[in-house]
Amino acid sequence: MQRNDAEARHLIHGEWIADGPHIDSTDPATGQALGRYCAGSARLAGQAVSAARDAFRSTAWPATPRLRAGLLLDFADRLESAAPRLTDLIVAENGKLRAEAAGEVALSVSELRYYAGLARNLFGRTLESEPGKMSLLQREAAGVTAVIVPWNAPVALLIRSLAPALAAGCTTVIKPAPQTPLINDFVLRILADCPDLPAGVVNSVNECGSEVGEALAGKVLSGAGDDDAAAPLNVVHEQVDLRVQDVGRADNLEGGECDGHLRMTNLEPRRQRT
Repeated sequence: MQRNDAEARHLIHGEWIADGPHIDSTDPATGQALGRYCAGSARLAGQAVSAARDAFRSTAWPATPRLRAGLLLDFADRLESAAPRLTDLIVAENGKLRAEAAGEVALSVSELRYYAGLARNLFGRTLESEPGKMSLLQREAAGVTAVIVPWNAPVALLIRSLAPALAAGCTTVIKPAPQTPLINDFVLRILADCPDLPAGVVNSVNECGSEVGEALAGKVLSGAGDDDAAAPLNVVHEQVDLRVQDVGRADNLEGGECDGHLRMTNLEPRRQRT
């Protein structure tokens, strides 16, 4: 697949930013450059967090379930339309078997539609806890969410973290894996083209070593870095990452046993990243 003119940029407050050193992203099977990405920094991560917090405070996003559901449905339709091109890119940059890559895209579209439905069904609860006393439960968006995406399922694990965060009304900062920046850029450009997405609701900063991840983790732990004592970020990657890594070698299984014979007979002459 020839994509050596592709460039993965940062997305901050609705703007695509080409800031930082340019690094090649390569096909793991051939070593051929597929494109390049702009490496991020702690400074850019801080700007992305500020943009996400501004969007959470100043837009109707957290308080408008209909808007969130419509956006997720639009995103799903657009992603489904781009499935053949995205499948090709997953095979090229991630090194996944074509059947698995196509399945990952289909799963991601399904997840988006599921959370679109859920966005308009986040009900509270009122009950009489004891005579003369009422208990009220109201669900609210937590705020800014950091989404840290591993390389082994770069679309499915992005969507499984991003979609529920958006459905709940959160705003987000994404850190894609440095092995798959072009895939992340492809998906987010589809999302950014959705007209109902407010600027700053979804932001993304490419990694540079571990600088961006450490910057986001520092904000998660301390809540520091903005112009006030803002609440810390919320991380949604831990449970998903651990469930995948427990299986080993990026097979992206979630329970059950792997049919070794079936996997052997479906092997293709490609090498996945290690």
